[in-house]
Amino acid sequence: MNKSLFKALFVAIIGMMCLQSCVKNYYYEHGSDSCSGNDNTGKKEYAVKFNAAINKIASVSRASVTTPLQKNRYVTLYTFQSLADEISEINYTTNESGILSPVQGELSLPEGTYDFYALSIGNAPSYPPTANVDNGFTTALSNGIDYLTCVNENVVINGPATVDLVFNHVSSQVMVIIKSNSSTTVIDSIYSATISQPETTATAPFIDLYTGYMSSVRALSATPISMAITDSLCQQILVPLKLQGNLTMEFAVYVNGASKPMSYEIAIPLVNGALESGSSYEYLVLVTEDDVNIATASVNPWTEVNETGTPLYPTPQ
Repeated sequence: MNKSLFKALFVAIIGMMCLQSCVKNYYYEHGSDSCSGNDNTGKKEYAVKFNAAINKIASVSRASVTTPLQKNRYVTLYTFQSLADEISEINYTTNESGILSPVQGELSLPEGTYDFYALSIGNAPSYPPTANVDNGFTTALSNGIDYLTCVNENVVINGPATVDLVFNHVSSQVMVIIKSNSSTTVIDSIYSATISQPETTATAPFIDLYTGYMSSVRALSATPISMAITDSLCQQILVPLKLQGNLTMEFAVYVNGASKPMSYEIAIPLVNGALESGSSYEYLVLVTEDDVNIATASVNPWTEVNETGTPLYPTPQ
């Protein structure tokens, strides 16, 4: 099945969550060596290189506010002849920020129109999960991972080319800033923090390679997930969630020079009952010795973090 036909059927089939397997038709595929010169049809090939950036704005807006994909990240790129089947699957890495270098074998293509689909992870130097090109789905996804997707279709290649790949964040991000709400309460440091996490399975959520879409789950796991802590900020990356309810956050802070941390629990409300794909949710939590409450909740541009969970930019004040 070619991917254009699959995309036409996607809406009708998504509710079934079960697709028939199709036979791959690799009419032109690159091996491990550099693919330059001429293909098996005798057409002249042109070297195709790639730049990579990340869209900082929530993916639903598709606004062009980008930063380069940071160094030491891995990208799996799937190339299709437009309206046809897969041509190649090549792994790349960013030896320098924003520029993709093939791990083995350059991509070269004859004149034509191509569709490029890519997957990456924004907060870990590891390969993204593999997509099933027969149905377009990537499954067995996890909380804590900043999944990135890129869709760049109808790219005309008629000579040597450098193609820009702009990735979107498709997980959700929860950021909680903890501050004192009393002149008699001094928060020395945050000792620990956990938050409810969406329940993942082998099939949900999934990423659709051909649209860049990541589905939501509708239940919470019984086991919370630890949050990364930087100064007054606690943050975690979660898969998208639709739920009429709250997340539960438990945290412990050292207050007023005490030798033991004080523990708190607070319900984190879901804005419009969801953690939307590509969105970053920020909450300000105010603490006294005896009370804790949420002062503000907002949806903001994504804050990039590294593999330890430390925000890269901006650093919350």
